[in-house]
Amino acid sequence: MAKIYKYFCSDVIELVFEKEGFCGVKCSLPKDYNDPYELFLGMNLNTPTEQLAFYKDIISEIPQSPTTCFSKSPIVSPMWAHYANNYTGFVLEFDLVGLQNHFKGNPIWDVDYRQQPLESLKRILERAAVLKKPRYSYDLQEAVFVESYFAKYDDWKYEQECRFVDMNGATEKVVGNDILYIPIELVTAIIVGPKHPESSIELSKEVAELNSLVWYELVIGKSHPKPYMKSESEQVFTFSEECITPAPSTCNSCSEPLVTDSELCPWCNITEADEEDAALSNPFRMINAIGKLDSYMSSMSKIGK
Repeated sequence: MAKIYKYFCSDVIELVFEKEGFCGVKCSLPKDYNDPYELFLGMNLNTPTEQLAFYKDIISEIPQSPTTCFSKSPIVSPMWAHYANNYTGFVLEFDLVGLQNHFKGNPIWDVDYRQQPLESLKRILERAAVLKKPRYSYDLQEAVFVESYFAKYDDWKYEQECRFVDMNGATEKVVGNDILYIPIELVTAIIVGPKHPESSIELSKEVAELNSLVWYELVIGKSHPKPYMKSESEQVFTFSEECITPAPSTCNSCSEPLVTDSELCPWCNITEADEEDAALSNPFRMINAIGKLDSYMSSMSKIGK
């Protein structure tokens, strides 16, 4: 079952679940996006000025529809840093098919990441600007709409973003904000960050229990190359193939997911004998024993300057 994820700061958890039976998600307008270049990706600017003027006029007619963004992954480190306030927040997991069925008529589409504008849009613009027929202008506006809402530069590819665009008045105005109320049965899990405030951990577990959500805590491991998750029962999970699944194997000592066929992770595999041998053979320890480490390091830092 396909899932998508949304990142939040820790201090909004009560607001998100304020309406009984629903999860409230804030939507923004395209003019408030965090990427100021989004609406400019759509057109190759090496285009005659009269056609660019026509394109600019078409853009002005594109509706500013409330939009909210999701990710296809709950373990994107920059997303945790930016949208979940440096790992202190939480992530909610949603049933994508359920969302698409419930909000039918409102697109929930993947964002297309590219290094340059869509070449076909230039041809659509040329036909509309030259022939001046309403149906071609309509085609252009439809194409520009998709580019405006669902295309970004490659720089943002790490977000693995998909977007919901409210085309049919699905959102509600709450204190000046556009809020999308998602039925709670379409929310399947909550993942709290490794720096989630201790004072809010119990609240997140209460929210999970009240709304029948699976509760996880994100873990930044020592040897596993990506963040992983632990449940309340300390079971270990990883994210792969677009879903959260139990880790196939874990370290017998620290419980981290294993990436090799062994019983221990690389760090736990270090023995006391290994540590003693490393300490005895460390040249810095030898130099420090005769009181010369500081002068040695100072001399080495000057080499090449």
